[in-house]
Amino acid sequence: MNKYTFDWKDTIHGQIEIEADNGIEAERLFREMSLGKRLATSLTDTDKDTLHIKYVDNGLGDIHLADEWSDTWKKIS
Repeated sequence: MNKYTFDWKDTIHGQIEIEADNGIEAERLFREMSLGKRLATSLTDTDKDTLHIKYVDNGLGDIHLADEWSDTWKKIS
């Protein structure tokens, strides 16, 4: 079994409920959350067709850009 490393990005969005005394406090609490906590406590989704692979390292010392990977290497690696 081989290891493949993907460098990727995607657009995500979420919805979270925060209990607070007012809107200012709620926004402060939201902004102070780490991304990990925000993601863990939110309902999340991604925008359609926003996943982008920058490159793939197939573990053999070869790094393939997204087009190279899609067109050739993912079929034979």
